[in-house]
Amino acid sequence: MVPRVAIIGGGIAGLTLAKALDAHNLSAVVLEARRRHDLQGGAALAMAPNAMWVFRRLGLADRIVAAGSRIDRYLFIRADGRPLKTVDLSRISGKWKESSWAVPRSHILQTVAEAVPKDWIRWNHSINALHRTASGYTLYQESGPAISARVVVGADGAHSTVRQALWDLPDAQYQGFIALRGLVVFCLPKTHQHTVVQVWGGAGEFGYSPVGEELVYWYATMRWPRPPADPPAMDDIIRHFQRWTPPISNLIEATDPSELLIHPIFDRLQPFGVRPAVTLIGDAAHLMTPNTGQGACQAIVDAYVLARELYEHPEDAERALQIYRRIRLGSALAVGWRSRRLGQLIHWQRRGVGTLQTLVLRAVPTSLVTQAMRQVVGQPERLS
Repeated sequence: MVPRVAIIGGGIAGLTLAKALDAHNLSAVVLEARRRHDLQGGAALAMAPNAMWVFRRLGLADRIVAAGSRIDRYLFIRADGRPLKTVDLSRISGKWKESSWAVPRSHILQTVAEAVPKDWIRWNHSINALHRTASGYTLYQESGPAISARVVVGADGAHSTVRQALWDLPDAQYQGFIALRGLVVFCLPKTHQHTVVQVWGGAGEFGYSPVGEELVYWYATMRWPRPPADPPAMDDIIRHFQRWTPPISNLIEATDPSELLIHPIFDRLQPFGVRPAVTLIGDAAHLMTPNTGQGACQAIVDAYVLARELYEHPEDAERALQIYRRIRLGSALAVGWRSRRLGQLIHWQRRGVGTLQTLVLRAVPTSLVTQAMRQVVGQPERLS
């Protein structure tokens, strides 16, 4: 009997899982608390070779990159504009044999959603309780009938209802900084095409890259003593970065304040235990900081591996979930720990000492930076 999978959450993790299950002729339902309209926005995402490898196998790669820009190198510079290091991203692809891309988040979500059978996705459907049954789970909605499923997958993000209901684990830990993101119409110099420029300036960072022909995606982080109840105003952000190298101020000022995204950054790197007929993927499983750019990519790989294991063990969902957890959880948590340490380095500051992160980056050979990035992306043989 083919397992019917209830996917709680219709973000990148949940939609990719639904598409991967459909590719294996398995059935599923996706329950997303938000409306479909809420897929719009979200600035852009870095799609590293591991994520693109999955999308290639799902037949979506060409559609995903149609609205994006290929990223061939990382250019690290200081806040005053002086260069620190250049990393050739072709050296991190390895056996994935895929390039890195910057793509609008809304385009990725829309592309994957359109590839999932229409009757699988139920927008504006919130789950408020789960009960174990002899054959799986019964899920109770805030409105609408209960839903039965043999397998439940929590793909519902940082504040996962599934995780909170079935695992007694610590809350996510605030990492002491906030992230800012914007997507603007802007013309970069030709020298910065196919390039992520990463600016490190002491207790923070600012990065930007082209996205498609006319857009530029920018992101930044700032130290913040506690999760902000009242986020910083645009004037505060401009003031913080006003002495940093151009075009940083121009990119911030070109951003519509109503479209500026500001989020306090948390992570949660505790492994979840085995539960019958249920598992977690993406941020629900391994919430990480954005510093390695791997949060969405790891979720996409999670979805691919989980769908494959459910296909390969159609009569033994428990075994499929155990194999998925063994393959993915430790690897994703290791990336999360690397991301946390990098975030701590970027935001470390002590009066009279200077910017430790720029000193470290200057001292470390480019080959070691490349090796570290390759280790974060991993290799496809680790998926078996």
